[in-house]
Amino acid sequence: MYIYKRWAIFAAAMFLMISAALVSGPHLYFMAGMLLMLPLISYLIGMVGLHGLEVSRDVPVSGWDGESAVFQIVVRSRSRIPRLFLQAHDHLPEWIEPQEPEPPLFNVPAFSETKVPYQVNLRKRGAYRLEWVTVTAIDPLGIFAFSRRYRLPAEFLVYPVPEPMPDLALTGSERYGFKDLPVASARGGGVDPDGVREYVPGDPLRRMHWKSTARTGKLNVIEFEESRAVNIVLALDLHRGSHVGHGRESTLEYLVRAAASLAETAVRQGATAQLAVGGDRDSETPGRGTDHLFAVLRGLARVEPNDKEPLSRSIAGRVGNLSAGTTLIALTSGLDTDLPDALELYTRTGVRVVVVYADPMSFDPGARLHSGEQQDKLLDRYAAMQDALYVIRRHSGGILRPEPRKHGDSILQA
Repeated sequence: MYIYKRWAIFAAAMFLMISAALVSGPHLYFMAGMLLMLPLISYLIGMVGLHGLEVSRDVPVSGWDGESAVFQIVVRSRSRIPRLFLQAHDHLPEWIEPQEPEPPLFNVPAFSETKVPYQVNLRKRGAYRLEWVTVTAIDPLGIFAFSRRYRLPAEFLVYPVPEPMPDLALTGSERYGFKDLPVASARGGGVDPDGVREYVPGDPLRRMHWKSTARTGKLNVIEFEESRAVNIVLALDLHRGSHVGHGRESTLEYLVRAAASLAETAVRQGATAQLAVGGDRDSETPGRGTDHLFAVLRGLARVEPNDKEPLSRSIAGRVGNLSAGTTLIALTSGLDTDLPDALELYTRTGVRVVVVYADPMSFDPGARLHSGEQQDKLLDRYAAMQDALYVIRRHSGGILRPEPRKHGDSILQA
């Protein structure tokens, strides 16, 4: 567009000069010269438009998958002359998209600052690194543009959203179908404080935690240590060869959402939750309450399928020894034939094992590296341990629907 404006000015000046020659009008030569001088003056004004500017970016710490967030670029001027016709373009990573494709024009008064807010859509959970911002100065005629890049490193977390889903049989008292967590046995009732969790009808008012209630806007109560409380451990398979699909529609993203939903359900009902993925110390330790739930969500936001070893080899180092009565939930989508043996070692010590399996063939039918019979045999081994196997398949709209699978069911007939 800039070049068309330049040609238009040049053509107008040539027209005036030809007209001056035809009618012998010296004043037309003067007008043509003035018209040709305008781009030069405008160029000089635009060239100094970026001098004396300081740029910073203001972003929230985190957001939620599928929602939007407001970022803000702050431009300060140390000049006596106002800076006019500026644009700020943030170089956003994939899956964070600006709602407006074209950044707006703004001005910065002398010795002042201007905040430029812009809304972005969060397309997928993750830990995103923000780096560069480009500020562009446009001359008054809009025929030249001058840009300068500023390196403004920042990190932005997008949490996976816990979704309403049927609770899995976490306690071992039921082996078929779905069963809610027994709230009575899950709530702590001892004397040692053990975190803060969301209020559940029936909690005594004397346990109300007013500081977190005021901060979050939701009723929260103090949780106390209880030896009979349910403990769950989430072991997510991050082997680089175990997942198929792309973006939000991948086996990894469905399992991450399932893990977030299970953690939210457990914490809401007073259970102790632990995320065993390696590398995130805050979520590696068991805990209760809303603060610990966000630690688990932070760990899930950061996970990527970068493990060199399959889950069967790494689960012992991540999970360690578990006490009897703990529920170990393995979330996987690969054909790790050694994983059933690794999980069976925990069942022998009184640990309840639940397997949540994302069927890779429903995400990418061409990704079947093994026959359906081999996959059925592996799932039969999972189901035979304690009949606690749930299969997740890709659904339209990304709906999360774990389906219970019993020993002998065929993955091809589901």
